[in-house]
Amino acid sequence: MTGPRTITIPTADHGDVTVAEPDWCTADHAYEQYREDIEHSGAVTHLVISTECHGPVAAMPVGFVWRPFSPTDNQITAAIELDAWHEFDPAGLDRAAAALVEHAATLRVYARQLSTLRAKGAGR
Repeated sequence: MTGPRTITIPTADHGDVTVAEPDWCTADHAYEQYREDIEHSGAVTHLVISTECHGPVAAMPVGFVWRPFSPTDNQITAAIELDAWHEFDPAGLDRAAAALVEHAATLRVYARQLSTLRAKGAGR
């Protein structure tokens, strides 16, 4: 039986830091200069809405994030990006609402997966 996957990250403040690498992590750790900056992040799922002004737009990306050395919160979380304005006609607004309903189901899946990861002790 093999142990958990680990990665060693050179930092300016703590030298080489060896940390558990979750199987869901897809992060490039090359730019994390300080131990506190170490961040595990997973694949991102987007809501795609067809807009009148810009065509298909990827919105509300969601993915797992864990900052094991964060001084404020070192538990795994799910992060969602929210920004930008887009224009819709009535039919487009109906399509956007339908896409939001579908994306809500995706967010619920992430919530269940996050609960499972936390229950297993991941991100502590």
